[in-house]
Amino acid sequence: MGEPRILIVEDDEAVAQGLADILNGSGYQTEWCEKSQKVLEILKKQQMDLILLDVNLGEENGYDLCKKIREISDLPVLFLTAYQSEMDVVRGFKVGGDDYVTKPFRMQELLVRVQALLRRAKRSAGLKIISGELIYDMGKHQVYRGQALLGLTPIELQLLQSLLLGWPHTLSRERIFSEVWDKDGSYVDENTLSVNISRLRDKLGTFHGDVYIETVRGIGYRWAVHVQR
Repeated sequence: MGEPRILIVEDDEAVAQGLADILNGSGYQTEWCEKSQKVLEILKKQQMDLILLDVNLGEENGYDLCKKIREISDLPVLFLTAYQSEMDVVRGFKVGGDDYVTKPFRMQELLVRVQALLRRAKRSAGLKIISGELIYDMGKHQVYRGQALLGLTPIELQLLQSLLLGWPHTLSRERIFSEVWDKDGSYVDENTLSVNISRLRDKLGTFHGDVYIETVRGIGYRWAVHVQR
C-alpha cells in the first residue's frame, strides 16, 4: 500500500513489459493498457498517480489521447516518443503533457523524470498566495483567477509555486531545473523550460496589461506582480 501507481499506455507488449519490470523493481505499481479507448475507463475507475503515454499508439496517437485525458484528469503525463524535433516536443506540451523522454531512452533518466513528476504532483502546503487577480491554494493545488479555476498541469503548478515563493528575486534557470524537475537538471533542456513558461503565461493572462512572469535575459525568470502570503 502507498506505492505510486503508474499507468503504462503502450501498444508494444515487449516495451510495456520492460517498463513494468523496471518500475515495479523501483517501488512502483504498474497497470498496462494497450488500447487507447480503455484509458479513460481505467482512469475513471482506478486511482493512478502518473501516466506513461506512448506517442505512437497505432489507432490513435498519444497527443489526441492526452487531450481527452486532460478533460477528466490532471495527472502527470510523461510522453514516450521516438520524435526529437522541436515541433513534436512543443505539440506534446501544448496538449497537456508534463514531460517527455525520447526513445531509445535510458532507464535511469526515465526513473528520474518519473520521480520528479510524482514529487511535484504530491507536494503541498496549507498556504494561499495572492498576487494580482490570482489566488494559489497550495494545499489543494488549485489556482484561481478571480472566481475561475485555471487548469494547470503539475509541472505548471510547480513552476508557479517556485516563482511565487521566490518573489521578488529572479530565479536562475538552474534553480528552476532543480526545484521543478530534478536535483541537478541533468535531464532537462532549455526548450522544456521555455515551452512550459510560455504555456503558463498564456494560462495566467495579464494583470493591468502586464505579464505575471518576466524573462530576465541571460539569467532566468522573475515573478513580476506583488505577492501576498
